[in-house]
Amino acid sequence: MRPYPEQAQNLLTRVDPARHRRGLPVGLRDGALLALLAAGLSPNEISRLRASAVKMARGRKLLVAVRRHGVIWYALLPADLGGRLLVWLIERRLWSERAPVFTGPRGPLSPKSVHAILDRYRKARAC
Repeated sequence: MRPYPEQAQNLLTRVDPARHRRGLPVGLRDGALLALLAAGLSPNEISRLRASAVKMARGRKLLVAVRRHGVIWYALLPADLGGRLLVWLIERRLWSERAPVFTGPRGPLSPKSVHAILDRYRKARAC
């Protein structure tokens, strides 16, 4: 099932920012990932996202640049969504780095991994 921004926005309430797994703050990661889905980015765009594509705009919002259909598309994240991404970037010390925003043990998260994280929160909500 294709993720929709409204679903991701609703699932954000299920994220525990304090959750850790193997020393990695997965709650912060999942919150940032769901925030990007809620802002309208696709799992493919999220898996390819580099920290250097995230900029501050107007001092309060984050601007995220992604390539969509061959052109650069910008998502302006409101404070509630942008804050989750900003905390993740600071936690991982990635601000303005060329590094991928989301990585796993084997490298950058794949679109399939993004879907798996989303599915975990969908199932948790159903229980």
